[in-house]
Amino acid sequence: MAGTGTDMAGCGHVVRSSAGEREAVPEGPWLSILVPVYNVRPFVGECLDSIRAQMTKQPGVELIVVDDCSTDGSAEICAQTLTGSGVDARLLRHDDNRGISAARNTLLEAARGEYVWFIDSDDTLLPGALSALSEVVWSHRPDVILCDYRREKGDAFRTFCSKSGVQSGVPMQCTETLVAGAFSRRRLHAWSKIWRRELFGDTIRFPEGARFEDVATVPWLLLSARSFVYAAQPWIFYRTRKSGIMAQLNCRGQFDRQGNDDLAASLHGFNRALAERLPHACAKLDRAVSRFWAREFVKIVKRIARGQAGGWRALQVEALRYRNQMEASSPWAFNAVLRDYVRSGDVVRGGALALALTVSSPPRMALPDWRRLKRRAGARQGT
Repeated sequence: MAGTGTDMAGCGHVVRSSAGEREAVPEGPWLSILVPVYNVRPFVGECLDSIRAQMTKQPGVELIVVDDCSTDGSAEICAQTLTGSGVDARLLRHDDNRGISAARNTLLEAARGEYVWFIDSDDTLLPGALSALSEVVWSHRPDVILCDYRREKGDAFRTFCSKSGVQSGVPMQCTETLVAGAFSRRRLHAWSKIWRRELFGDTIRFPEGARFEDVATVPWLLLSARSFVYAAQPWIFYRTRKSGIMAQLNCRGQFDRQGNDDLAASLHGFNRALAERLPHACAKLDRAVSRFWAREFVKIVKRIARGQAGGWRALQVEALRYRNQMEASSPWAFNAVLRDYVRSGDVVRGGALALALTVSSPPRMALPDWRRLKRRAGARQGT
């Protein structure tokens, strides 16, 4: 439905169509903002305040928070912030700590909105975000809305490839462009995208107990979508914490095998699903996914080199294990990605991938010691 304006009151909404007719929208929230919380006492109050302040001006939005058994008083701050807030808000609690994926899945099951927006509890909603989002939703009703974000130094970060030809705020009905643009920009986090809730269906959920839950979930949601709008505006203020996943993985002097294993397994089966869903996709899509995955492989090899204490042979074996696993999830073999880098003149990334491929090359069989074999043969003949 193409709309030019909205008239919203309470939980029931009325949308004006382009012809001036008014269509009733079903009762209930049009958006569920979902916030998982675990031990974020210094940040969660500001996060919830930034959301609540905008909800008072945007009827039809619900806020659901789940505390994943925090031990630092985060749950008490959530309760204090939401009690008497004057907005549609709920606080849920886990009896034991189950991780961010389980928290998000709990939130998803509790959500009633047509759209869902996962916001991390250490980030904040930038002013005007909900108003801008509502304009996109009521004008175009896409399956996915992508937004940009801002970091501590004030710079805005794009979440969609600027070379895709997609204009900000203009609806597109092309899954191929959506997947290629997101992978090219390498921003596969759930919180920079607002999803139509039905995309999750009964099967797409965040993998519990595994890290890199966004990489394991977002590509499948993108592949399920048929329409999208990229709003080239920062709606989220993103904060980096020392306890974050990437900070732990990149810690010098140690190699987080489980965390890197989770990353390497996160796209398992996606290559096959991509070919089935978009059998006639152009090379641009395969290139975007393959380059993304090859760069993640290079990062893992670098982490192994920094934290591996077993010498060259151990480094080679470990790197080869990741290469075999990750290459199976890539539309292109990594050698093909390297040739593509060479053709495009990308010396830096091409050189880094070439080095990683050298490290992960299958060990050559040792040449036989002919003199030793000759001595053994002579000894047998002598007996």
